[in-house]
Amino acid sequence: MDKYKILRKIRKNGTSLAINIPQEVIELLEIKEGELVEVEIRKIK
Repeated sequence: MDKYKILRKIRKNGTSLAINIPQEVIELLEIKEGELVEVEIRKIK
């Protein structure tokens, strides 16, 4: 599996906005620190 969809609230992190990736998704996709990932952002509410 190379794709996983999640819904998350955006939070403030200094002067930026951020989201957290759940641990189960990190393990499922075997994501490591420093790897490049694609993120699609779409406002739903």
